[in-house]
Amino acid sequence: MEFLYKAKDIKGNDYTGNIQSPDAHSAVAIIRKKGLILISLNSKSGHANKFLEHFFNRINFTELVIVTRQLATMVSSGLVLSEAIDILEEQQTNKTLKRALADISQDVKGGLTLAQALSKYPDIFPRLYVNLVKSGEASGKLDLVLLQMADGLEKDREFKAKVKGAMIYPGVVLTMMVVVIFIMMIFVIPKLTNLYSQSTIELPLPTKILIGTSNLFTRFWWMSIIFGVGISVAVNRWNQTPQGNLFFGKLLLKIPIVGKIITSVTLTNFNRTFGLLASAGIPILDSIGIVTDLTDNPVFKNALKEAYKGVEKGLPLSSLLTVNNFPKIISQMVRVGEETGKVDEIFFKLASYFESESDHLIKNLTVAIEPIVLIILGVGVAFLVISIILPIYKLTTSF
Repeated sequence: MEFLYKAKDIKGNDYTGNIQSPDAHSAVAIIRKKGLILISLNSKSGHANKFLEHFFNRINFTELVIVTRQLATMVSSGLVLSEAIDILEEQQTNKTLKRALADISQDVKGGLTLAQALSKYPDIFPRLYVNLVKSGEASGKLDLVLLQMADGLEKDREFKAKVKGAMIYPGVVLTMMVVVIFIMMIFVIPKLTNLYSQSTIELPLPTKILIGTSNLFTRFWWMSIIFGVGISVAVNRWNQTPQGNLFFGKLLLKIPIVGKIITSVTLTNFNRTFGLLASAGIPILDSIGIVTDLTDNPVFKNALKEAYKGVEKGLPLSSLLTVNNFPKIISQMVRVGEETGKVDEIFFKLASYFESESDHLIKNLTVAIEPIVLIILGVGVAFLVISIILPIYKLTTSF
């Protein structure tokens, strides 16, 4: 591959040029061997190759958890940080992560802190991750912070897996229902329409409704696509505005069972993240800012922004968590933590509580969906049977 680079020497002179190398990591190594300080490096292979490389070498959450656990283990065992990163880099199969770790190792050897080196890769190491590492380095307890962070990430991974696993069944059922309806309307009903059109009997109302719906599907399918795309684009654009985003956020929280699950999942992540930040000694204002960035639902995000303003004025966090969708148990327990100096333990306990509540709600959702799906299927099948059988009955009785 050919790369374009910009660099400087120790005296500050600028250098630009082309370099042939199998990958970006090797190109960086060649430039550094020349005694140059790299400013930028771009591949001449084009955006398509970059996109494909990014697509096939994406770093998933599990890889980040494993790297954190391994780094924590090696650092706590007394291994030099740069050597630990080199070992991680050597055993990586993901090219993107491998190159990132190689560059991080070079930066650490060059005098940067680990947090500074990690901050160059925000797509891999989020703000929470970098801030926790920064606090660990500042306090001289990097090994303890890494171990605690690895535990927190693993719990977060297990929790997300539970939520996704519980959503598989409803998703599969709904998808199959849509597919069956599509097949019936496009392929089955038109054949019945041809059969009934040859007779002179008056078709029952259910049959007319079914045939009319099928005709809409077969004749104006393109309008359905345009309408669906138009609605999706309009909703997406409105959701990107503050008003629209807040509207959909409130709407999701009002959906029976689903709203409670979203609330419990959000509060689980909120408390676990706060616990990690508090245990690492990160200031409360910085913690609120980080948690706000990581919170998806705009209702809770706005509540945290208001809490930030209140804490900035000198108010205790516990007194600011009594508004909006934060349950009273959070403000009461956080107040106890503030009084006893054990805020991190309180947040971890709250995270465990809301995690168990989420598990319970997800199980209830799965149980509730089954009879609802059966009722919908039963009504749909009954309507189809009536719509198809009634004309046949009229045909047989007309002779």
